[in-house]
This record gives sequence, structure tokens and C-alpha cells, in this order.
Amino acid sequence: MFKLLAAPYLKKFEGKSPEKVLKLSLNLLDPVFTANLRDYVRNSQTQSGGFKDRAGNADLYYTLFGWFVADALGMKQECSLVWPYVSTKISLKEPEGVYLHCAAVLSAVNGQAKSFRKSFGAKLRQSAGMKYQQLYGLFLSLMSFYYLRDFRGLFRIRQNLRSLQGDDTLPCPVTAASLVLSKSFSEPVDGLIKLLLSFYDGKGGFRATHSTPLADLLSTAVSLYALWFAGYDLREIRPDSLDFTDSLFRDGGFSGHPLDPDPDIEYTFYGLLALGSLND
Repeated sequence: MFKLLAAPYLKKFEGKSPEKVLKLSLNLLDPVFTANLRDYVRNSQTQSGGFKDRAGNADLYYTLFGWFVADALGMKQECSLVWPYVSTKISLKEPEGVYLHCAAVLSAVNGQAKSFRKSFGAKLRQSAGMKYQQLYGLFLSLMSFYYLRDFRGLFRIRQNLRSLQGDDTLPCPVTAASLVLSKSFSEPVDGLIKLLLSFYDGKGGFRATHSTPLADLLSTAVSLYALWFAGYDLREIRPDSLDFTDSLFRDGGFSGHPLDPDPDIEYTFYGLLALGSLND
């Protein structure tokens, strides 16, 4: 029953999933740029198979981004090293919060969806929304349930989304998540598109809040992705957004904002997400 109810929404998200958009970014990259990215990804992975956080330590959260970037770049060997790290982390300590969602997605893309659903499916459904920043939590749940093919969880997101009220004080990334959710579940999106565009700085980037002085790559990438997902015509802002994203390429990866000198694997994911969303 849940499969039948969730199937239309699953199909809608599947057609524009993040992994597909990341691969679209390759259409905009020249061979030298792509080679530099691959070198950066290799150097960002530890011997354990996990990807490094900013302190240089393997971390499940950063490994999620690392896997997606490596997969988009066709780096099969690097992708194959991830599961031993993830399975060890899960066995040593039961994941909680955002790490539970990271473990869910990484388990699913490594062929372990059925096992993860059996062990943690009920816990994951109970955490849908994650209480804090509920809309963004529901987006993480959408990602997890999509990759796990957890139809009961997807149906629950649909129910929860309808119970939430609009809030024009939400930060940019949460607004973007709300737009993707609403479009996925056939809810009205015009107001959310207008709200999301209010974070645009007029120079290619999106700010995290209306009072934030600088645009950042995370806010820009998720905004571009959400607008593309919703069918908004990005042609007017495309040239400036390409320039803004390109300006944050540092030493083979992407950094978070104009004043950030150091790249990391999370922002490299967002750099490719932004480029993929801008692909013609």
C-alpha cells in the first residue's frame, strides 16, 4: 500500500536526484579541471576509506559528500573503499541525528538498503524531521527514504509536510529544502520560489540569511538546485552564478565563501551541485 501511495513522489525526486545533478556538472568541466578534482578527492580520503573533515579526520558526514563527488567523477576505486569504513562506524556506535541519515544513504548506495532498513528503519522514521529545523530535517529524511526505498517513510514525510506552516524567517538552505519537498509532493511552490530568490545577492550568489553580508557556496548551491528542481528558469542569473561558483575553486576543490581560503570535500560537493544545476 505504502509503495503505491509513495511511487509518484519517488519518481518525481528520482528524475532530479542530487547524484544525477552532480554528474551533469561534468558537462561544464574541461579535462584539466576534472583531473584536478580527482586528485583532490583522492587526497581527501583516508586509509580507512572515510573522507576527511576540516581537521583531517575521517568523518561519516564528510564521507557522504566524498562518496557522491567520487561517484560523479567516475572514481570507482575510491567509492569501493567507503563501505568498509561506514560498516565499521555503524558497528562500533549506533548512528544518531544527521549521522543516522548519512549512514542510511551510504548504506543504500553500497547495496545495503535492505539490511539498514531492517536494523534502523523504525528509528529513521521516528527521527523524520529531527525536531530541530524540521523542514531541513524532512529533506534529509526524503534523501534517506528515497535511497533506501522506504515507502512508508516517504508517505510519512508527505503527511508531516502538510502539517507545517510557512515561515518567511527561515534561512536560505531551509527554504531551499522546503521548495524541493513541496515540489516533490505536488504542493504549491510559487511563494517559496519568490522567498528563495529574495536571498539572491544580485551577483551570482545566495546569502544564508537576509542580513548575512556575503553569499556562500552552500546557500548558492542548494538554492540553484531547488530552483532547477522546481522548474524555475535560471538563464538570467546563470552567467553570474557560474562566475561566483568558479571563483571559489581552490587547490583542486571548492571553498565555502570568498573569504575562505581552504577547500573541503563538503563544499566540493556543493560546487558540483551548483554547476550541475546550471547545466543547460
